[in-house]
Amino acid sequence: MKYLPLICSGIWRKRGRSVLMLLQIASAFTLFGILQGLSSGEKLAIASTHGNRLYIMSRVSTGDLMPIGMLPQVRSIPGVRAVTPRSVVVGTYMRPDQHVPVIGADAEPFFGIYDELKVSPAEAVNALKSTRSGAIIGSGLMKLYGLKVGDRLTLNSSVVKHDGSRDWMFDVVGVFQAPENKPGTPPPTGVIANFDYLNEARVTNVDRTDMFIAVVADPRQAGAASLAIDNAFANSDHETHTQSEGDFMTTQLQRTVDLDFIVHSIIAAVFFASLLATAALMMQSLRERVPELAVLKTIGFSDHRILVLSLAESTTFCLMAAAIGLAAGAALLPQARAYVGVARTPPIVFAAGFGCALLLALVAGAGPALLSARLQVVDALAEQ
Repeated sequence: MKYLPLICSGIWRKRGRSVLMLLQIASAFTLFGILQGLSSGEKLAIASTHGNRLYIMSRVSTGDLMPIGMLPQVRSIPGVRAVTPRSVVVGTYMRPDQHVPVIGADAEPFFGIYDELKVSPAEAVNALKSTRSGAIIGSGLMKLYGLKVGDRLTLNSSVVKHDGSRDWMFDVVGVFQAPENKPGTPPPTGVIANFDYLNEARVTNVDRTDMFIAVVADPRQAGAASLAIDNAFANSDHETHTQSEGDFMTTQLQRTVDLDFIVHSIIAAVFFASLLATAALMMQSLRERVPELAVLKTIGFSDHRILVLSLAESTTFCLMAAAIGLAAGAALLPQARAYVGVARTPPIVFAAGFGCALLLALVAGAGPALLSARLQVVDALAEQ
């Protein structure tokens, strides 16, 4: 601790330059925290998926709809406990920019497959089954628009009904919310409606579904069940491609953007630039402090002690800047929670950030520190 005043004095010798360096490195770690937080959030979301859920889609493409008549055959596959069609309609509520996704499914199998969703009141699923135009809405949607059970929700959609209208009316019979053991997950803002209601009312894509969602009794049976489903429809007009929930989520994310590649590329470029800038500034600081270092050696500081002191300055400065940057990144990450299910920066990101800061400090400070340690007192004073 007795060397702490020397370290602080070295860091803040030129306050203006120190502040600029601090902002530069902190900005780099803010970007690191946000991007690595998104990447880690994606991985955590995939890791938390359920291995017993299967997503059955067309082998041709996700836009190729499948006939609803395939449902009984999927249900008959050994190991399949429940299956439901899933058809999505996107509507707008009151204003064109207020988008609300509507999932058409069979009520009882759907909430049996997604058994982690909490539905209230308790009889809401039965009410949805018995109410043709019924809907169970997400808790986030309920809070956002002040809806409650018993209200009628009207959504305008591009999907035309048989009566020529684009207005879809739903009777709210219940509310569902995400499990409490995932505090970073945003509250759901979707609507679960009866597949038959959507299917019978729309003009196009009648008796067709985007996909089937199935659940097997034992996750260890998922691979065999997936293979059996695909084999059942092999060489037919509607060949299937069955994926586990984790594989399905990975595919959807990669179809949107290769987040890992972007994160690693941006972070590598930013840290390379930070390394060069930090090393250059530290070399400049060394040249300005040559007389001071010579005085320290004159009063008894060894080469080893000068080396450690120089590295301690760069390490302290980089860790301080990293702490500021990572804190800023953690504060900004929740703004991106609409894209990933994790709104908090995982601890591994902080650990990786401080590890990178330490590496940056050692690599950028190694050259100036070695030069400081090898500085000859006579040569240093002779230049003044």
